[in-house]
Amino acid sequence: MEKEIVLNNGVKIPTPGFGTFLTPDGVTCVEAVKAAIAVGYTHIDTAAIYKNEKSVGEGIKESGIKRENLFVTSKVWNTERGYDKTLKAFDKTLSDLELDYLDLYLIHWPANELQFGKDANQLNADTWKAMERLHEEGLIRSIGLSNFMQHHAEPVMAKANICPMVDQIEYHPGFTQKECVEFCQKNNILVEAWSPLGRGNVLDN
Repeated sequence: MEKEIVLNNGVKIPTPGFGTFLTPDGVTCVEAVKAAIAVGYTHIDTAAIYKNEKSVGEGIKESGIKRENLFVTSKVWNTERGYDKTLKAFDKTLSDLELDYLDLYLIHWPANELQFGKDANQLNADTWKAMERLHEEGLIRSIGLSNFMQHHAEPVMAKANICPMVDQIEYHPGFTQKECVEFCQKNNILVEAWSPLGRGNVLDN
């Protein structure tokens, strides 16, 4: 079922991934993760804001699969942006998942000028610096962005030591985000789709 795509740092990411957004915490999530792994998924995607990381971790543990045979993604939430807060948020994520490392960690949403004014770009850059540190320490195999458009990503990349490996964006037949995709392709950043089958009215087509 799965195939692997090589990221710009040489790490292989399995596709498709099993997303856990809106999967209720508890038995439902544990059983969903176990079932996904049982039918062949090896890429499990969660996030702090999904509030189910403990159950995702439990599902992974109960699946019996070796850790090295899985690719686990999580994301730092908006309230935890910034260097120190990102480091603390990552520690909690790793603890909740009961894992020793993540395969991919993403900035869930960019800080924007509407909320943070001229400080938005610096806040994104500081968050990225924390993720670079975690990557260099071997706690994250790959780091990336989520929902970043070109104007969000460029200021981060201008100050970065490590180029993002992934940008996870909404991408489906009803919303192809051509400019963002072309920017990522030009910079060797993998575009990872969320809601790849569409959402809303697209699902009624």
